[in-house]
Amino acid sequence: MPDPSTFKGAKKAALPDFVEPMLATLVAAAPSGDTWLHEIKFDGYRLQARIEAGRVKLLTRSGLDWTKKFGKTVVAALQDLSVGTAILDGELVVETASGASDFSALQADLKEGRSDRFVFYAFDLLHLDGHDLRALPLTDRKTLLRQVVGEAGGLVRFSDHFDEGGAMVLRHACRLSLEGIVSKLRDAPYRTGRGKSWVKSKCSARQEFVIGGFMPSSVSRKAIGSLVLGVYDGGDLHHVGRVGTGFSTAVAEDLFRRLDRMRVADSPFGAPLTADEARQVRYVRPELVAEVEFRAWTADGHLRHASFRGLREDKAAREIIREVPKSAKAPPAQRRTVRLTHPDRLYWPDDGVTKEGLADYYAEIWRHIAPHVVHRPLALLRCPNGITGEAFFQKHAWKGLNPAIALVKDPADPDGAPLISINDLDGLMALVQSAVLEIHPWGASLEDWERPATIVMDLDPGEGVAWTKVIEAAQEVRQRLEAAGLSAFVKTSGGKGLHVVSPLKPKADWAALKAFTKAMADAMAADSPDRFVSTIAKSKRGGKILVDYLRNQRGSTAVAAFSTRARPGAAVSAPLTWDELGPGIGPAYFTVATMPTRLAALSRDPWDGFRAAGVPLEAPRSGRKTRT
Repeated sequence: MPDPSTFKGAKKAALPDFVEPMLATLVAAAPSGDTWLHEIKFDGYRLQARIEAGRVKLLTRSGLDWTKKFGKTVVAALQDLSVGTAILDGELVVETASGASDFSALQADLKEGRSDRFVFYAFDLLHLDGHDLRALPLTDRKTLLRQVVGEAGGLVRFSDHFDEGGAMVLRHACRLSLEGIVSKLRDAPYRTGRGKSWVKSKCSARQEFVIGGFMPSSVSRKAIGSLVLGVYDGGDLHHVGRVGTGFSTAVAEDLFRRLDRMRVADSPFGAPLTADEARQVRYVRPELVAEVEFRAWTADGHLRHASFRGLREDKAAREIIREVPKSAKAPPAQRRTVRLTHPDRLYWPDDGVTKEGLADYYAEIWRHIAPHVVHRPLALLRCPNGITGEAFFQKHAWKGLNPAIALVKDPADPDGAPLISINDLDGLMALVQSAVLEIHPWGASLEDWERPATIVMDLDPGEGVAWTKVIEAAQEVRQRLEAAGLSAFVKTSGGKGLHVVSPLKPKADWAALKAFTKAMADAMAADSPDRFVSTIAKSKRGGKILVDYLRNQRGSTAVAAFSTRARPGAAVSAPLTWDELGPGIGPAYFTVATMPTRLAALSRDPWDGFRAAGVPLEAPRSGRKTRT
């Protein structure tokens, strides 16, 4: 057992009932220098674990006893620690399949009475076996904490830190779509309240807001469509806009039940809302607090591209003020003119992604997706009632087609029905309005229908194939493409596999492209028949990876880079650098919620220079592996 008495500054003291927590101050940029260490910012409930003679209490940041709220598993794990008395400061989280903590998932588990995914990350130790440790330097407290918690990955875990520069740690956290980092002075004592010894830097703007009203759903009588939000300023509740996405069906209905009982006749906001802001709003007592992620503040003090993350029952409404570093500047907004009907319609019900949320996503990443979807024939997967309803592919015009969507004639079929294309952001917004949840472009542009400009090798793993094997397959495809004089780029499919993509200068025709890619797929299957197949028959695919070359023929399509997928989780097909490709990023790792944060953290697009890397396709080669 660790002995706190050997550390200078540890004082003998009785175990306090509660210690008001130390809080981090928001800053625009992570600090640098050897005096700082950096920890990952968790997305859960901040709790104090108070342990005394085998009895455990879990206390919120305001001192509320929430022990029973979190079930028995984490409490039992804390009871198993080899301590007599202790106070651990930490965060209780739920980690999703991607390995990142997720507050929305934590709230869903609490509502369902589920506790099997709870993990408590301890990042500070305030008291141990009759000694008050708050005067010790942080590094000493963490040394003792590591000894108490250990290195094992159980339900109680030590929150490790990074010694590298803050900017680099934050950049990597954001690339992985984490919430941000907390930077702490190494030699600082533990001081109650908010100060400058702990600072937090975030990957995207995120804070709590007071709910002052709601708009009912336009598609369900017993659900909310959006929340009307505010912050306190000088004693008055100041209106900051609405949030209309991020609610699952169950959450939207639960919020309606709760808020409908809290309705009041008069607005709780200090200043009157405009006629547009007040239309259809039902005001409520300003008591509930919502955590909201958003892209930026607008010039008039409203939220832009906001998404609901959950209710914060551990925070009082009167404490909520605007939290933004003075040096933070809002990036320019992409303007959209296409009107969305029923913007609160849920396209991904379990993930809370609405029509408006999808439109916000595409507006945010427009400059990244545009080169992959404009001026091309498109095949579209439409889901008018979201991913749980009817789904169908569509290549031709439909009744009531928005004029922002372009119709194009196939030169090979001038008398046939026109195909679909888009020219700009409004065209993409019109696809969102039309419930298009997947965008699949041709490999050729409208300027040159008969000479493809892209190769897509689709690696589709069969049942039981490990993700690491798919990564190895992608590296082999890369090697073969580069041996043929082509550049290779990689993206997740947003489903199960990976796509390896090569840009081309349009020169070869479709027949040459298909022959080249078929030869490569057949060569891989011949060289490693235990790993690969090149025929689509599933009977031959058990435990193997299909090297699908059939995307590379006239009229065939593959899902676009950055396009969403109509599957649970709201994943997107995510371009990666080859250095990023590894076991930690799975095929559906990046989502509608996390991709904008990732892109904002990067200094350049993961596929920067994609088109410039294109070269003409030469005569087909077998693509046999080089013997070494």
